[in-house]
Amino acid sequence: MKEVHILNTLEEINLVSDPIRLKIITTLGTTAKTAQDLSDALGVSRSKIHYHLRLLEDNGFVEVVHTELINGITQKYFLPVAKAFIPKSDIFNKNSNENIFSFKINKEKYKEFSEELDILIKKYGTGEEDKETLQVEVYKLD
Repeated sequence: MKEVHILNTLEEINLVSDPIRLKIITTLGTTAKTAQDLSDALGVSRSKIHYHLRLLEDNGFVEVVHTELINGITQKYFLPVAKAFIPKSDIFNKNSNENIFSFKINKEKYKEFSEELDILIKKYGTGEEDKETLQVEVYKLD
């Protein structure tokens, strides 16, 4: 089990944030459990647990770590793929069409760059937030 699994899309966040799926992941913790174990622990029907486990497994959030044949029935033991699930840092950007660039400018050129940037902002800035945007981060080197 890895330490962290990065959630790259809003769909992934929605998948793991469903109340039952979230309870399944937290109940599993670091101890492998079967669907029946989860059903008993959460007080949710086994068929409902199976449905949510299938979604979590199909999307790479839990995995089968062990199987056991008991009375002719294969028992699957599940664990989360990571100890923590964390959204990608830029996933909540207001506008997903933003382009972000970072670069450094020498101290000697910074004033000239800043003046030219002001001209470009006045020329191309619309003030409309629903348009595709470009974000520039400038770091002045000392």
